[in-house]
Amino acid sequence: MRMAVGAAAGDGAAQSPGPAAVSLGLSVAVVSSLVNGSTFVLQKKGIVRARGRGTSYLTDIVWWSGTIAMALGQIGNFLAYTAVPTVLVTPLGALGVPFGSILASYLLKEKLNILGKLGCLLSCAGSVVLIIHSPKSESVTTQAELEEKLTNPGTLSASGMILN
Repeated sequence: MRMAVGAAAGDGAAQSPGPAAVSLGLSVAVVSSLVNGSTFVLQKKGIVRARGRGTSYLTDIVWWSGTIAMALGQIGNFLAYTAVPTVLVTPLGALGVPFGSILASYLLKEKLNILGKLGCLLSCAGSVVLIIHSPKSESVTTQAELEEKLTNPGTLSASGMILN
């Protein structure tokens, strides 16, 4: 297990996550991405079913399962962000797009044309490339390091553009 700079000195600095924590965090990120990808398909399926019965979609169990799945997927995403660096979790969110597309083609009988299939493939490939080539993340362990990061010219200019 790698230790952060200064952790060897015994000053209580944070340790980087071990291989088991990274594997668990990435697994949670993948599962939550797949759950998030299914939510809109389930909700639309519930709306279509309710419309066919002439009732409100709020009474349909499939719509509610999509809504609950959305909440669970977001909780899983949050847990993944706490276990693994953001640069690894964020690209995995894109995996929900191809999963939702494929699920929609089966559950909603929607056609996925060649460009849709190519887009799904590129989305998966892009996620893998981003994860493989992700930079090492640095942990901020002291107030001085946080102040240094916050006063970085790039951070200040981005903050200024957002606030204006």
